[in-house]
Amino acid sequence: MLIELLREGLESAFLPCSFILLIPGLATGLAARPKESSWALAGFIVGAIGSAWLRYSDRISDVGTSLPAIALAVALAFLAVPMVRRLDPVAATGGLLAGSAAAFLWEPCVGEQFGTLLGELPGAGPGSLFKLGLYVIGVLAPLVVIGGVIAAIPSPVLLPARPFLLGGSVLVLASLALATALGYHDDLVGQLVQWSL
Repeated sequence: MLIELLREGLESAFLPCSFILLIPGLATGLAARPKESSWALAGFIVGAIGSAWLRYSDRISDVGTSLPAIALAVALAFLAVPMVRRLDPVAATGGLLAGSAAAFLWEPCVGEQFGTLLGELPGAGPGSLFKLGLYVIGVLAPLVVIGGVIAAIPSPVLLPARPFLLGGSVLVLASLALATALGYHDDLVGQLVQWSL
């Protein structure tokens, strides 16, 4: 079951239903300074796994729209405000908040193994966190590859593109936070799920 969960996650990574995780994750990695993008992406992945487990195991069932919007706004501040970004743990914390918020908005594509896991999660113990984590890692595998590529590019090469990367990332995260705060996230996520069918 474990290998199948990872495989289903990898397959889902390329479906539109996963974009609600991948696009904010990409924006988070690009918004962080190049030497901290790996920390931001690691924080994003941990936040996504933790929040998805809390949500789908019924430990937190109804968050509403305010918590994800607030988390995305705080993540945006952590990643984009120069005074705050100088702190070392800030990139990971911003990634953690952005990943947590995105996971609360996410409606996953469900394959056979993941569907079985979702049915088992309510009332399951902490071991289910590992299983869900494998699936989410599969979904977010492109972020790991992107993080490696960003880390491998020398800083002088990225320097001219930095304002554009940061601006685009801030725009994506701010737009998602605004759409969530205004209640449009259900329409957005619903459309992504429709495109995945």
